[in-house]
Amino acid sequence: MAHGPSPFGVPQQTQGRRDQTDPGIDWPEYDERARMHATTARLGPESLAPASTGHTPEADLEAQLEHLHASRPLRRAAQKARRRTKWWLVALAIVSALAVAAACAAGAFIVMRGGDPDAGADIAPTEGEQQSSVEDASGAPEVVDPIAARETDAEPISVAELFGAEAITPAGAAGPYAVLDSEELADCAEAGLDELADLLADSGCTQTVRATVVSPDGEFAATAGVLNLADADEAEAMREAIDAGLEGGFAALRTDGEAAELGRAATMVGYNTYGHYLMYVVIGRTDGEAIEDAGDEVRTIVGDLVDVWFVDQLKPRRDVQ
Repeated sequence: MAHGPSPFGVPQQTQGRRDQTDPGIDWPEYDERARMHATTARLGPESLAPASTGHTPEADLEAQLEHLHASRPLRRAAQKARRRTKWWLVALAIVSALAVAAACAAGAFIVMRGGDPDAGADIAPTEGEQQSSVEDASGAPEVVDPIAARETDAEPISVAELFGAEAITPAGAAGPYAVLDSEELADCAEAGLDELADLLADSGCTQTVRATVVSPDGEFAATAGVLNLADADEAEAMREAIDAGLEGGFAALRTDGEAAELGRAATMVGYNTYGHYLMYVVIGRTDGEAIEDAGDEVRTIVGDLVDVWFVDQLKPRRDVQ
């Protein structure tokens, strides 16, 4: 299953002020998606076939002869040609009929002998041939994605699996992300705010594992988490609901120190799905100032944590044979 870049979500509400009217900063689209698509006319064979005139070749020949005022000898030659053509058609029809009759007689003979063209032979299929026949009858086995549903990926996720060290370094990142705090939530609604919290409460989500980290340059703090949903369809439906602009967003896990102000000012959120998991990150400035736009630094954090780190940590579950 291909895994593309994470989109940016709806404006992220500040944590702890659910009646706040300021929607925060709008997320720009993560990539250019508005493209013009011209309608393509598809012409089938019927549309391209020449229209029927209702004339036979013989009628066309007669019309041409009449048009050219052909002489009688030419007309007689044309009539002879038509008679020869008819004889050839009669002969071909007779030969075809004889071939069909011979095939029917051979089929009847085989059926009368029990369907075995060689009644004297007694050959049993080998074990390999029997297995091959069964495989051919059943078809190729259906390919199932191990993480398409919690039913086939029953082992819960854990803090150790996602944040097992004091710092994490996603592949290609500028440096390590310091892990300030981490936790597992049995009530997924605690990971959301307002409408998103209600949506999570009614979903099949069984756990949320999240942590608050600091970017390598120390300018941003972020809460990154993974929701364990019932199946890939539910994860995608949750993502579409966020795309639609529901009220609220993901709650920040505030800690002392560099993440003390996380969620108090406007933040930005990125998210994506991977199998039956919904992965997200809430990003704020460590100095407590609101994020004005989704600059390269913010996009890099979303890519590092959601599209690289979480995918790499969950990928072994997909690779299970």
